[in-house]
Amino acid sequence: MDSLSKYDELRNKTIPQLLFERSKQTPTDVAYRAKKLGIYRERTWAELAHAVSCCAMGLKEAGLGSGERLALMGDPCEEYVICELAAQTLGAVTFGVYPTSSQKELLYLMEDGKPTIFAAENQEYVDRILPLVSNLSQIKRILVFDVRGMFMYDNDLLTSFDSLMKSGETALRSTPTAAVDMARQVKPSDPLFIVYTSGTTGNPKGALMSHGRHLAAAYTLIDRYPVLTQIPHRTVVYLPLCHVLGKDVAVTLPLLTRIVPHYGEDIEDLSRTIFETAPTVMFTVPRYLQKFASNILVGTETSSSLKKAVYRWATSVGRMHIRNVWSGKPNYAVRILYSLCYLTVFRPILNKIGFDKLKLCLSAGAPLPPEVAALWQIYGLNLSEFYGQTETGGAIIAAQGDHFPKPGDVGRPPAGWELFLGDSGEILVRGKDIFDGYWKDPEQTQGVVDTDGWLHTGDVGAFTQEGKLKIVDRLRDIIVTSGGKTISPTYIENALRASPYVSEAVIFGHNRKYVSALIEIDHDAVSAWARINNVTYGGFNSLVENAEVLNLIRSEITRINKDLARVEQVKIFRILPKVLDPEEEGEPVTPTRKIKRQQMYLRFQDLVESMYSSSEETRLASEIGDLLVEQ
Repeated sequence: MDSLSKYDELRNKTIPQLLFERSKQTPTDVAYRAKKLGIYRERTWAELAHAVSCCAMGLKEAGLGSGERLALMGDPCEEYVICELAAQTLGAVTFGVYPTSSQKELLYLMEDGKPTIFAAENQEYVDRILPLVSNLSQIKRILVFDVRGMFMYDNDLLTSFDSLMKSGETALRSTPTAAVDMARQVKPSDPLFIVYTSGTTGNPKGALMSHGRHLAAAYTLIDRYPVLTQIPHRTVVYLPLCHVLGKDVAVTLPLLTRIVPHYGEDIEDLSRTIFETAPTVMFTVPRYLQKFASNILVGTETSSSLKKAVYRWATSVGRMHIRNVWSGKPNYAVRILYSLCYLTVFRPILNKIGFDKLKLCLSAGAPLPPEVAALWQIYGLNLSEFYGQTETGGAIIAAQGDHFPKPGDVGRPPAGWELFLGDSGEILVRGKDIFDGYWKDPEQTQGVVDTDGWLHTGDVGAFTQEGKLKIVDRLRDIIVTSGGKTISPTYIENALRASPYVSEAVIFGHNRKYVSALIEIDHDAVSAWARINNVTYGGFNSLVENAEVLNLIRSEITRINKDLARVEQVKIFRILPKVLDPEEEGEPVTPTRKIKRQQMYLRFQDLVESMYSSSEETRLASEIGDLLVEQ
């Protein structure tokens, strides 16, 4: 069957239909593994289907009906997935809340989505919703997965997941086919879930997806990366399940392939989970790749002089090798030398973090700094980048190839999708499987999908000479300096984030004479550097104000500036006096740690304006003048 025929087939399916079909076709195959009390326990497809059936009956008894909403809040876990699948079996619509959402955002989502049942992972999220329920009369039940520590709670709305499953199992015994029968009533055109956008410029918008469209959209990943179906795979579920990519990894792709998701016992101990499961395919976002790379680079600085010298030599060989791979012009002498470097240097590095079995690593969600991507490929990680949006419902807009693609672009669109650059270079995409529209907001929907069916992404793009798509920036974020020069802040920010000592960077310069930056340091990396270099400090404030730390960040910016055009170079910077926390009210960062630029300026206005004070401009003019004299 060709890919276009497969898309058509999936458009006529539903998620619960595929689940129950899979439980009949491969009942004893492993559906997923979850770690409980230190042991990974596996559940087969037949067991998963039975658990979903019990949960569906329990949710029905709790008052959840077709077309109503179930909200879920917490980190990825098996109960979350079972509960979501069960609600969808009833024909209900599900939506997730980011675990890092502020109380204000949680209230907004509850008022907008109006869920009948709220599912909380544990006590932490119960404590978040309970103060709000007096104003949320539509909530009939609060379902709790992990009730440890809740023995003193006395609220009629609270129900444990275990008790709901037991009541559902009792109901299922009297009508064994009830859940399957309800699943048959769900149509491919029925709404499946709502995914709320990050809300960088206002309140989050709820993108609604139907069953058939989402299944066909998710298949674009398989179409572009056929290795996902060629062999069985292990993957780790850690991306938020309220995000469409998280749903793809935990539910949709396992239904369509032989990918087996693995759930760790603690999301905070992701490194251990990856090491223990040794995934063969991994879906990630740039922040994780940058963090892992930062840990490796800082770790090399603590090793012996001999090990550091060997690492630098191996990396230089790796650069030659990966350039040959990108150009398609193999050099057998370099390949042999690289093989030696891989076996003695890079493979042990990958093994230490659990990456050594990876056949493919896919990055999405934000632009990946090319330097970071190149470093991972030098290590031997087959890293590819793809581009999509919430409004494409799980579909990729464009994706690189599946074998060590050269960093710097996001590849080409999948089969059946059209790509076009509109006015101002905005990326427009059209396909049969874009989202159904924003929840209860047809006016906003019409604002992003025109009468010809083109989805206006709000991103500015350009095509390379090879015809591949390159993301320039968000249309609204483009900077024009007072001298009339157009600058992409994201490009500069990505270059800065490639430093192991920089966690976040925000560029300013619109209608200004030069570019400046606010820097959030990577606390772990900078602390490790301080210990290695005998830099004493008392706490976070002491660390960011330390003159040697300022010189460290200054030297990193100077190094990065060498690869930037003169107008793009960061002339002045300030280090943020705190770590950005999305759970803090009024913080200029979304639950996914995307920057709210206007709020960032307002929150740190004094710091920004200090970089454009007359004294700073005078000092900068003096330095530039001296530089010109030297040249």
